[in-house]
Amino acid sequence: MELPRIVYNEVARDVNRREIGIIIGPRQVGKTTILKQLSRRLKQHKTKYRYFDLEMPADANYFARDFSDIISDMGNDKQVILIDEFHYLPNATRLFKVIYDGLKRIKVYASGSSAIEMHKHLKESLAGRRRLYRVYPLSFSEWLPAKSTGIGLPRDITLKLRRGTHDKLKKYLKEFIIFGGMPGLVNERSKEAKKRLLLDLVATYIQKDIKALLREEDILSFNRLLSLLAGQDGGLLSENSISQDLNYSLRQVRKDLAILNQMFLLDMVRPFFTNRTRELRQTYKTYYFDTGIRNAVLNDFRNIDDRPDKGILLESFVLHELQKSLRVSQEIYHWRTREKDEVDFILVQDRIPVAIEVKSRISEPGVPDGVKQFFKKYPECRHAVVLNADFTGEKKYEHRKVIFAPHYYACLIPGLYK
Repeated sequence: MELPRIVYNEVARDVNRREIGIIIGPRQVGKTTILKQLSRRLKQHKTKYRYFDLEMPADANYFARDFSDIISDMGNDKQVILIDEFHYLPNATRLFKVIYDGLKRIKVYASGSSAIEMHKHLKESLAGRRRLYRVYPLSFSEWLPAKSTGIGLPRDITLKLRRGTHDKLKKYLKEFIIFGGMPGLVNERSKEAKKRLLLDLVATYIQKDIKALLREEDILSFNRLLSLLAGQDGGLLSENSISQDLNYSLRQVRKDLAILNQMFLLDMVRPFFTNRTRELRQTYKTYYFDTGIRNAVLNDFRNIDDRPDKGILLESFVLHELQKSLRVSQEIYHWRTREKDEVDFILVQDRIPVAIEVKSRISEPGVPDGVKQFFKKYPECRHAVVLNADFTGEKKYEHRKVIFAPHYYACLIPGLYK
């Protein structure tokens, strides 16, 4: 089953822009599918295009030739060049620059699975010549049609759904959080098949991607690091503690964290501060890029209501939904002070923050203490959102608006900025 992706619309909309389109993200999140969807669209519109998969020997050999031969073969007819797995392409930046500067009627889209590979092969500046598209696993709204075509999310965060619809969405959300949003899962019907696919994906990341970047003797330690980080998901990152727990050098810890982050497997949420002295400035919160992958690393696929880490799983889900819905110039942070006042996430656009707190369950719509302290320290913050299991509504707190909404409304929060 092929599900519509939000990022595909953005990619397709830019087909007449001249920038080199760089499509990035972890393996198996749908980058190749997006390129193939685009090729079908181009064919329907009778637009000339060529598709290259650089894992195929014939396509790799095409780009192994001298640049002058490649450019001559492409010509300057109006066409779109689609390159899958472009990190196998030697001197990619140089070729992209030549095409952009010299072949005005050619548009290039290229996909790659790792920021490490991207930086390695795009050493020269492509400033003004490239446009990045980040592909994530499926969002909850993208995944829902695989379960039911008759149910969807509202467009207004203050809209209260009928009880029956709300209960169905809660049920689907529990499944989504346990198995995550990797697109290949939608074709698997049994829980055992889903577990097997996720475990195979984790093995692929380690064996095919990460192993190539590490010495053989470091693999075992890296596996232990994966498990440790999965157990600490959503927690404050302490490189020194990790070093001590694993008997691992601090230098190696930093190197491995950088690998996970640059391969899009680990999200590191920065702390929010504006020259205040009491905020913790250097402490990141870390999350696996997908809850299903995290659960596979832990080998724990229990129902969310039976999990001691239920709150962390909900928090991770909210972060990923925010990421997939971000608008231009929006960023996500966390906030914590030395006095341990904290808010799970701070969404910022044009220096105006929105405080976001994630609760497993609340008995009544009260304003959390961390949100109150954030309002006090940051008067420019006019909105807060408390995501919870069941409450929908609004409450005023010292002339600020606090919105209560179910967890599955998380994707609507970036739209609060008008």
